Parts: sequence; structure tokens; C-alpha cells
Amino acid sequence: MNGIFTSQEYYQILQHITDALYVIALKPSGEIGQFVEVNEAACLQSGYSREELLQLKPNDMLASDRNNIDDLLNKHVMTGKTITMELLQKHKYDDPFPVEVNTQLITLNNNQQYIVSIVRDIRARKETENKLHESTKKLHSLFAFNPDIIFTINPDGYFSDVNPAAEKVLKYPKKDIAHIEYLSIIAEPYVEMTQKYFENILRGKIVHFEVVVISKDDEHIELDITAVPIIIDDKIIGAIGVGRDITLQNATRRKLLESEQQYRSLFENNIDPVITFAMDGTFIYLNQATEELTGFNKDELIGETFLPHIIPEELEKTQKEFAEALKGKPHQYETCMYNKMGEKVYLHITLIPIMVDNNMTGIHCIGKDITEKRQIEARLNYMAFHDYLTGLPNQHLFQKDFKKAMKDAKKFDSELALFFLDLDRFKAINDSLGHETGDLLLKKIAQRLEALLDNNAEVYRYGGDEFIILLNNANEKEAEVLAKKILVDFSISYDLNGVDVVVTPSVGISMYPHNGVDKKNLIRKADNAMYHAKLLGKNNFQFYQGNMRNKVNENFEMESMLRKALEQDELLLVYQPQVNASGNNVVGVEALIRWKNEKLGMVSPGEFIPMAEETGLIIPIGEWVIRTACLQNKAWQNQGFEPITMSVNLSIRQFYQSNLAAKVEEILLETGLNPVYLELEITESMAMQADTATKVLNDLKKLGVKIAMDDFGTGYSSLNYLRNFPIDHLKIDQSFIRDISQNEEDQNIITSIIALGHNLNIKLVAEGVETKEQRDFLVENGCDVLQGYYFSRPVEHSEIPAFIRSFLHIN
Repeated sequence: MNGIFTSQEYYQILQHITDALYVIALKPSGEIGQFVEVNEAACLQSGYSREELLQLKPNDMLASDRNNIDDLLNKHVMTGKTITMELLQKHKYDDPFPVEVNTQLITLNNNQQYIVSIVRDIRARKETENKLHESTKKLHSLFAFNPDIIFTINPDGYFSDVNPAAEKVLKYPKKDIAHIEYLSIIAEPYVEMTQKYFENILRGKIVHFEVVVISKDDEHIELDITAVPIIIDDKIIGAIGVGRDITLQNATRRKLLESEQQYRSLFENNIDPVITFAMDGTFIYLNQATEELTGFNKDELIGETFLPHIIPEELEKTQKEFAEALKGKPHQYETCMYNKMGEKVYLHITLIPIMVDNNMTGIHCIGKDITEKRQIEARLNYMAFHDYLTGLPNQHLFQKDFKKAMKDAKKFDSELALFFLDLDRFKAINDSLGHETGDLLLKKIAQRLEALLDNNAEVYRYGGDEFIILLNNANEKEAEVLAKKILVDFSISYDLNGVDVVVTPSVGISMYPHNGVDKKNLIRKADNAMYHAKLLGKNNFQFYQGNMRNKVNENFEMESMLRKALEQDELLLVYQPQVNASGNNVVGVEALIRWKNEKLGMVSPGEFIPMAEETGLIIPIGEWVIRTACLQNKAWQNQGFEPITMSVNLSIRQFYQSNLAAKVEEILLETGLNPVYLELEITESMAMQADTATKVLNDLKKLGVKIAMDDFGTGYSSLNYLRNFPIDHLKIDQSFIRDISQNEEDQNIITSIIALGHNLNIKLVAEGVETKEQRDFLVENGCDVLQGYYFSRPVEHSEIPAFIRSFLHIN
């Protein structure tokens, strides 16, 4: 029977097939010959004409090293099998490209055998497969490196996979996870709720909830879970979820009384900025929190590099930190950037590498806004090195600057001058015009001194009405020129709220290296020279001379009397109550020493305590104070009063005596006072030797006593001290309290100190509370304990019981 198509028609059909078709003739020997026919699609696909292709063999079309195509064809096709393979085919003009070849052996009636190959261009498919592979690797990277738990559960409720974070949190190894039903690790109160959420997932819903799970070692862990159904071919085959450990966060949230901050997921709803960077630092992805923090929207940042947004001072460091993260390890650092408004934003950055086939393809970035923390630190660090009242550098900064000045003087073989300046009649001005006017005068003097000095000189407030000037690279003649300028400048009156006041200085000068080669000697000799200037009538300057009498010698008589004060029972303690701000009850008293001498009368602690420090008498006096205070506190308890805390000030010399802790323990045993009712107050200056101070404080804390830092904020504090010292109370210096009702800056400083203390679990005590306005402000802003004349002046021990009773009655 004849076919329905002619040979010409068969040829036309062959040419209209859209896939490339090649016909290869087999020789009688079975050897593969040349192409005997190709269609138009083959010519278009390869770039060769039909005539050119009919001159070629299959191997001539291959671009790979796979030259054994004949063997492959013989092995499979000659057995009658149809084979499909992927090869790299040449193109006459362009680059080689991947193809899929489907080959079959056919035999015609004349026993002539041909191999027919259909060749399809699979470049588009390969590109799709590669993109899918890349996406899969990125997803795996996020799965493996994610600090949150990621898990999958099958429809029967058993875990099918978890990431390393889940193994770490749940304490179950991955090899055992398939044998665990998810309900078996849910805490009992959450089982029914969790089961309902799982059922909702299997119905195609997305769920978000908090739950408590129990790890393998019975630890209860609070998790924030977001879970979605796994859908393949419109069929739900399980659930996948992300869980973040929020145990600590929830504890903090409960402590902060229902904080408004709600936990959000790591991705779009994360409260912290989440960014993905390309290897060159350009933005690939950012969440809404990033937009809110920076002020830029996604369209403004995607494709741009982060570098222009970093402040210049941090740019080089930030580039180095980013380069470190590009080495493949998670990395953390802090930096600062400008937001869209041009404001500085400080950030704590966590960088996580994105790994694909062991190669890094980008960086995940999580940022934490630490701007407020940095501002508090900057303010406290400024306070640590500057006098609050005048804004001048303080003793702490003087010590640092002096070390550098000495180093430079030695290096360049130069001289320097140290000026010790004390104001004449300042106490009289302060007493007659009031402390507020006295403070104003000190501010104006500080401004005048700063304006007077050149770049090679710096002025420091040393304390009270004393100033130190450090004049670098200057000889005695140049120092004399400056001293004369100071005297002339001080002859000009100050306008103090309508009152014209002239205050003169007495100036003592010591020279390095002629008068000494260390700070202690130079200060002492400049101080002696200043004292000599006062003896000569004040309002003059004197260089230190070897024949000058030390001003301490002038006080031999007082020192002799002070040595006998303990023996003659001339010392006494008075007590100033401390009031609980929230409960309005007396929670403690501060013991304050007084000296009543028959000849000298009532001597101020400001006069005899420095002498006691210098002579070493402070050690027995301090021991007497602690013992007397403990005995008195125990006596009040024996009278039936509720126990209160007795606060006792430690001097710096007393603090650093080698047996302080042993002596305190001995006194506590001797007096029978419970250690929790004794509080020892240190000053910020004692923190200068941080390592030694830490050991002393830890030894005292082991006894069970409390530790308070007195006069906080007056110039020595550092965040490191507060972090490392076992401090129970911070006593805000009264200089901050004085103008609290009128001075907004004072208010901001006090609220910052209170917030800092509470963040460190330290209670705040405000000293010098004298008015109802001061009390109300401190109570409203969370200060814990108040002390000052508003409640009571320091009184004798016999008046304390009556005060406690009357205070409770009134309040």
C-alpha cells in the first residue's frame, strides 16, 4: 500500500518541525557517518547552513571535551534504546550553549540504519535552574545562621527539621528530632492553645503566638512563634515556623510594668533595623524599622552604598569592621551615621554572612539604636572630667594632662609652671551675698581665666575657690608675665546681679624641674607659695622659695589638740534622717562628726578632717565614728524602733588602710549590729585607683554591709566604676538639687542620673533637699531616698526617736 505522503511532502513536514532535527547515516560496518539530513530549525540553532552541516559529523558539533560521542551512541542506540543527554553544542558565530539531545535508532525497509536526534536549546531552562539553586542556597544560609529557632512539623505533629539554633535552645540533637512530637515539649498550660494554632495552620492560616516550651534539661523557655503552612501543589504538607527566645525580654518587660514594646519577628516587623547588604556594601533589602530610624524610604536606599551615611570620624573604622565581616564570621561593632535630617544616630551592629556553596554572597545586618545610651555616657564622661559649676576641667582631667605635660617637658627638656590660685575674701562674699551669688562669681572667674590664657596654658578648678593653672614650655620670666596679667585682670570688678564685687587672688607658683619633678611636690610647693602670698597681704603672687614655711606648721597647736580629742571625749556625732520618697518613712540616718574643743569651740569638719587625713589621725577617728554609730543604731533597735540604716562616711586614707574590712567586721561583732543596717559612704575620688578600690569594696560587701557613693556627679564618676563597683546607693550631690526648680539643665542631669542608677539596679539618694518643690520633683522622677533640711537638720542621737514618731504621725 502506498503511503498518503510523497517524499517531497515528508521533507516539507521535516522542515516544519520546530525542534532541531539531525539524521545521521550508519555505515554497514556500524561506524557513525556524517549528517545526511537536517531541518531548518537545526540550521537556525547552530548558525550553519544545510550544506555545511551535511559535511559534519556529530563530534564536530560538540564544544566540550566529550569526544566519545560515537562510543556513547554505539553503546546505547545500537542496542535499540532511546537515550536523552545534555551536551554543550557549538555555534558558528556565538558562544557554545547547552542542549538536550534525544536520540533514537531507526531501520528502514532496505535495512539501512539511521540515527535521528532531536536537539533542544535549554539555555532558558538552565538559567532558571541556576537561579532556583541560588535562591535555595540563600534560604539555607538564613536557616543555618539565623539566631532564632526555625522548625518544620509534619501533619502528624512531629518535628521533621530544625536549625542549629533550635538544637542549642531545646537541647535536642537533630538526629533525635524526628522522634519528638511537638506537643511533648509544650508546657501544660499552653498545650490546648498550641494545638488549636497547629490545626489552624493545617487549614491554611498563618499564626503568631507566644508559648512556653520545656527543653531536654527541663528548662522553661518562652518563645515568640510565627508559623505558616507548607503548601505544595495546593496541598498542605505541614508547618514551618520561626521562634525567638523571649524569656529574658519578657522578664524585663514584666519588671518594667507592661512595657509597650511588643516582640516582633526578625524580618519586616522587627523593631530593630534589619538590612541585607551586597558584597560591595550596597543595600539589597531593608525593613520598615530601618526606614523609621534613618528617615529614608526603601527606594532611596536600595542599590546605594551605606558609606555616604556614616559620619566621617567613623568611616575608616566602619569600613574595616565591614571588611572583617566579609571574611565569613559573624561580627559586631558600634558606629554612627547621619539620618535624613542630618542628626547623628549611634548604632550597635551585628553582621551575619550569607553563604552559598561555601562562598559569601552578601551580609545580613541587624542594628540596635544606642543613641540615648551614648548621650548619657557622653554626659557622664564630660562630668567625669569637668567641674559642674564652672565647666572648667577638674582634678581628674588635671591629673591626665599633668602626666602628658611632664612627659613632653622631659622629652623636649623644657620647663613648665604650676600656678596655685586661691580667691581672697571669697568666704566672706559667699556668706554675705549667699551661695547662689558665690556660685555666679566662680563662673565669671572661670570665664575670665579661660579668656586670659593662651593655647599653651590650661586652667582647672581644683576645689572650692582654688584653681590650678598649668603653663607649658615656660620659664620663670614667662610665668611672671602671666601672673601679673592675672592680677591686673582680677582688678576689674564683677557684676553679680547688680552688685559690683572685686575679688583678688593670691597666687603661688612652682617651677618644673627646679622645685620638683612630680605632681605632689609641685602642687604642695605652689600651695605653700600661695599661702605665703596671703601672709604678705594677699592680692600678689609668689614663686616657691626653699625658706618658705609650710602652712601646716602654722597648725601645730590645732593638731596637738586634735590628737587629744579622742582621749578627752571631745568628738561627737549628730545624725541627719533619710526619708523613703515613696513610703514617707525614715529609712536611715547619716552620721556626721563634730569636734567641740574648750579653747577652739565648735570646730567645723572642713577644718579638722583635712588635718586628720594628712597626719593619719583619721584612722583612729574613723574607727571611733563607725563604732559609735553602730552602738547608737543598735541602741535604737533595743528601744523597740524598726531597724534603719546607719550611713557612715569613709575618708580616702581610711578607705585604703589594709585592714579596713577586718576592722569593720570586728566592730560589727563587738556592737552586735546586723551588717545590713550599716552603710559605708565613699566619695568619687576614691574610685581613682579602680583595681584597689574594687577589691576593698568587694571585701566590705562580703561582710553584708551596704555601699554608697557620696557626692555623685561632682567630677570623678565613670560608667566603668558604676558597672564594676558593688554600689547600693548613689547620693546625688546637693549642688544639683539647689536650683532644681528653676534650672532645666539641673533637672535633665538629675533625671539622667536617676535613670542610669535604676538601669544598674542602684537606688538614688538626694542630698540637700530644702524645699517642697525640690521634694516633689525628686519624688515624681523616681528618686528613692531624700535627705536635707526640708525634713530635718543634723540632730543629736536623743532627738532621733522623737523625730521618727512625729514624722510618722505627720505623714
